[in-house]
Parts: sequence; structure tokens; C-alpha cells
Amino acid sequence: MAGKILIVDQNPNYSDILRALLEKRGYTVTVLDDGHQINTVFGAANFDIIFLDSETGGIRDKVLFAEIKKEYPHSYIIIITSKRGNGLIKDAMDAGAYGCIGKPLSKGFCCTITIYLIGLFG
Repeated sequence: MAGKILIVDQNPNYSDILRALLEKRGYTVTVLDDGHQINTVFGAANFDIIFLDSETGGIRDKVLFAEIKKEYPHSYIIIITSKRGNGLIKDAMDAGAYGCIGKPLSKGFCCTITIYLIGLFG
């Protein structure tokens, strides 16, 4: 059950934990701490899932989100957020995100959604 995952989160407390959980289960994980760094990996890898923090060049930067969707049209994008108000979830879904996960992260839920989505590929 291999899969390629990109995590974009400025907070290493979250990205390191999520990376460790997913790598332990055999996934290949790339971590960026700034959403605007994502162009450095465009074309270098085909990600199955992208975990994108809403405060790290995330959904509120609609130009960046559009670039990500254009480069990775078949990737599932999961928005990670500590803010649940102000229409963020609706904006994310309208822009093409698969879903949203609230912080603090639930280890079990992150692994379950990853296993489910990777399972859709094969």
C-alpha cells in the first residue's frame, strides 16, 4: 500500500508527527513548511494526497490553491485548520478540497483517511 503524500504546514509539531505516522505505515512523505515552496516540487513527484495547512499558504491564498489543483488535478487535498469559522471549510470545498481536518490532529483519523484515499487508487 504505497502512496506519495505531501504535507505543507509551518508548524513542525504537526508536520513531524503526521510524517512519522504515515512513514511508519509505508507511505513516502514530503514536508514543506511554506506553501509558496510547493513550486519546488512541481513535476518532481506525483502526490496522491496533499495535507495543506490553511495558515501556510493554504486555501485563503486562492491563487496558490489554484496552482496546486492545476499541477495535481488528481490529488486529494485535505485542508488542516485550527479555524473552523469564517466560511473556511465551505471555501475549501468550493475550491476543490476533498475535506478538512481540525487541529489538534487526531492520529487515528489522519491514518484512516489516508488509508481510505490511497485505497481508492488501487
